[in-house]
Amino acid sequence: MFSVGQRVWHRDGRRSGKVLECDGDRVYIEQDNGAELDLRASDLTATPPADATLPDAGPKGSGPAARPGHLAPPDRRLVPAEITPEHARVLGIIPPRTLQAVAALHERQPGGGKFSTLDVADKLNRVAEITAVPYRTMRQYSDRPGELGLLMGKGLADSQKAGR
Repeated sequence: MFSVGQRVWHRDGRRSGKVLECDGDRVYIEQDNGAELDLRASDLTATPPADATLPDAGPKGSGPAARPGHLAPPDRRLVPAEITPEHARVLGIIPPRTLQAVAALHERQPGGGKFSTLDVADKLNRVAEITAVPYRTMRQYSDRPGELGLLMGKGLADSQKAGR
């Protein structure tokens, strides 16, 4: 079957991730965006399907999906209806300099507007896009803001270099 840590693809070519656990015919995977799925083993393959496409980097082109050779994870954006006090807490622990840099990049975008006017969901989405760190990872490191800042630094530097 599959082993923990192995990259697998759904046969439809639209989903992929690393195996977290196998339990009978169920395989639990974590996608690049941090979302976890449980799928039937028969729906998965260890090689990318022929109809799998490379990600569309789109106008923003950031994060793991923009790197050649990676399949695009499904778009998983937070929406205001999902926001809990935990989301606001995680946003509050993001290092201030990182938030300032994300805000500057956001405001330079055509039609970007003021970062300060965004709601919590949109701010977290922009931070995740620009730093290439999904919300789930932010939450995991929320008790270690220094380490979180280091994780976000690479994606932020890449975004700044590209002028996004």
